[in-house]
Amino acid sequence: MHLISKVTISNYCSIQNAEFPLSAYTPLVGYNNAGKTNVLKALSWLMKKGSLPASDFLDPTKPVSVVAELSGISEDVLATIEDKHRGKIAPYVVAGTLHIRRQQSQPDAKTADLKFEIGKGDEEGKLVWEANPAGIDNAIMKLFPDHLFIGAMENATEDVGKFGSSTRIGKLMRAIIGPVAEAHSGAVTEALAEISGKLSAHGEEKDQNLVDLDQKIQAEIGKFFPGVSVRTHIETPEFADFLKGATVKIFEGDPAQTVGRDAAAFGHGAQRSVQIALIKCLAELGRGEDAGRTTLLLIDEPELYLHPQAVELVRSSLSKLSQEGYQVVLTTHSANMITRDDAANALLIRRDNAAGTMAYPRIQEAVRDSIVGEEHQSATLFDLTNSSKILFSERAILAEGKTEKAVLPDLYRFARLKTLDEERLGLVDLGGSSNVPGAMKVLGAMNVPVKSIVDLDFAFKVAPQWGLLDEQHPGILGCKSIFQRLEAEAKCLLGDDGLPRKPKSDEQGVTAAEAFEILAKDEGAVEFIQDLHNELKDNGIWLWKQGAIEAHLGLLGKSASDHRRFIQSLVADTALDDIPDKGGVLEMLEWLQT
Repeated sequence: MHLISKVTISNYCSIQNAEFPLSAYTPLVGYNNAGKTNVLKALSWLMKKGSLPASDFLDPTKPVSVVAELSGISEDVLATIEDKHRGKIAPYVVAGTLHIRRQQSQPDAKTADLKFEIGKGDEEGKLVWEANPAGIDNAIMKLFPDHLFIGAMENATEDVGKFGSSTRIGKLMRAIIGPVAEAHSGAVTEALAEISGKLSAHGEEKDQNLVDLDQKIQAEIGKFFPGVSVRTHIETPEFADFLKGATVKIFEGDPAQTVGRDAAAFGHGAQRSVQIALIKCLAELGRGEDAGRTTLLLIDEPELYLHPQAVELVRSSLSKLSQEGYQVVLTTHSANMITRDDAANALLIRRDNAAGTMAYPRIQEAVRDSIVGEEHQSATLFDLTNSSKILFSERAILAEGKTEKAVLPDLYRFARLKTLDEERLGLVDLGGSSNVPGAMKVLGAMNVPVKSIVDLDFAFKVAPQWGLLDEQHPGILGCKSIFQRLEAEAKCLLGDDGLPRKPKSDEQGVTAAEAFEILAKDEGAVEFIQDLHNELKDNGIWLWKQGAIEAHLGLLGKSASDHRRFIQSLVADTALDDIPDKGGVLEMLEWLQT
């Protein structure tokens, strides 16, 4: 499918100069007033020119410019365009890619003065812009035969309640009405002609009541204006007039047994649901001769007013459309609009006072640019896209264990009297420590502030592999020496790397995790572990000095019931005082939000 793979917007509303990579299904995620809707509106303006007012110019002394890179323009795509248009476009398509630009030099300029340009590479590969050669803008628009822009707060009743020519759905409806008119216009016209014969001024079978009225009026008018005739006339509508009033009725229950009501009689949720359904159904029916081409679908907060289960239906429908000839670009505040498969292409939209609205690198690009090795790339991408918290938070917290995910939100709320969401912190459970450094590098490349919470074994098994700690770090060597003593005392089992291992089936001994807890309690290891903790903390990683979070909180285990008991205990006023390492835990919580 061909689509807009990249758009560069300059001086439009809050966008100073920013590039936005796009895919077939692109969610735009960001806080209120970040400028997400401005990206949609700029795309809409690119597709359909119209003079922009001064309010759409970030700087009224500079031009507004929107540049799009169209990709996937194959010979098959070009074959769907009429010869006269195909001949104009083909010379500018290089390796399936085409560049177009629309510009407006000043506010409220005449539409005729807007520039539509097409890019052509010079000898050095740089784009040289040609101003609308031979009316090529019409040819370009044949690649994208129509686009739909559905705003978040616009009048859904207008779209749902009446298929007027000014509504976006109305434009699609006109294409659908054709077969209806062709099938029924003959019978309706014949019926209307019969009615017209009874009601019009020259009707051959004019209603006798009207004839009598005509005679009375004529008798009176003749007294004032001799020679002037008057006849009553009731205009009969044409078939097209009936279609202008086309609408939908909403029924609660069996339509045969209940009375349908207008959309305006229902709440915003019902209106939005019908609106989204019509977008899907009418768009499918309305493609017609445009089948095989791409239609751009721009939707601002499609989940607005909808129940979470309905949101999933909307997401599924839009995702399906993106695979069937529609390029979907949407803004959203709902994690339900983004699945793991979508997260890699989602754009984090942020607004800076100096630079304006911009997009952070996508997860897939950050992974590619930050992680060496396909195996690590794949694992990190899977971990990060599994959590939408990253996309909907200002700062990320990476945790390797289930206990952190289960208890940390409630612990934070009771200890700091604010929720993680209030602090715009997103907690991500990576399910293990091996991908923590990679995930941190990726989020750093995305400009997302990130901190991690890891168990003690991370300092020995993972940190050296990623260059976070030197393998010859005095703290690591000192602890390994203590492990050797502990093994000699039959308190743990060590592997070839000098670190704890789990017992074999025919062996007796503690687990590796328990061995690290034993190490943490050894007086000789305290200073070594503190040094490791401090160095990792400087790199944004909190190391549990007693082995794992369970030891610091006094949990007896890692099971769901252990988590539940601890969370329930937090309701008591003295619960925090019962935590064995209250000082260390509170220090960690404060560190998270600094």
